Amino acid sequence: MAYTTVYKDIVFVEGMQEGAQYGERVQCDLSFVLGAQLKSLRDVKEDLATQAKAKGYNAVLDFTYGQKSRWLAIDDVAFWGKGVLSNISEEDYKRICEEKR
Repeated sequence: MAYTTVYKDIVFVEGMQEGAQYGERVQCDLSFVLGAQLKSLRDVKEDLATQAKAKGYNAVLDFTYGQKSRWLAIDDVAFWGKGVLSNISEEDYKRICEEKR
């Protein structure tokens, strides 16, 4: 199974989940945020979790993330993340949340 975490009641899976209902692709790029050098993966998950909740999803699947260097900037690295907003079954959701507590 792919690496899985739960952040603010949203399941993040670095892969796909069998039986999930897939929605739209989402992304977060903190490159152009003031103080980007102080941001972290947590900030990426915060943004994606907010987007998922606002649209009625309980998971971000095919989640990928990283840092990128920037030329001509005071803050030389910034985090980014992307994935697919999805709904996983209630049974899978509860099981994953229990396992990750």
